[in-house]
Amino acid sequence: MNSVAYKHVVSYEWERAQHLRQLRLGQLQREDVCDADFLLRAAARHHGVTMDRACPVCGQPLRLTLWVYGSSLGRRAGSARSEEEIAGMVAEGIEFTVHEVEVCPACHWNHLLTAATAYAAC
Repeated sequence: MNSVAYKHVVSYEWERAQHLRQLRLGQLQREDVCDADFLLRAAARHHGVTMDRACPVCGQPLRLTLWVYGSSLGRRAGSARSEEEIAGMVAEGIEFTVHEVEVCPACHWNHLLTAATAYAAC
């Protein structure tokens, strides 16, 4: 099977750091950043993997969830997928965007970490 490669990678780590800074300075309230909805929390629980990084708000383990987007995906667009499912989709010869989102199931912190175009690396 082909492996997954990524191009056009955009990092949102700087924005994450800014939100955390604003939270610590009182410029943002906890409910402003701990706002993961039910669907995002459920996807993190069922499709996400535990990260080596603790939640910056409450210290509990974070879950990394992969979301796929693209018109070529049809009904699969806008859904959480495992790395294996993503590999299967790129094996079909299509390119699409993958968003990496960290989610804290405990306090509902969430943040987009990266967005990148997935494609098959031969």
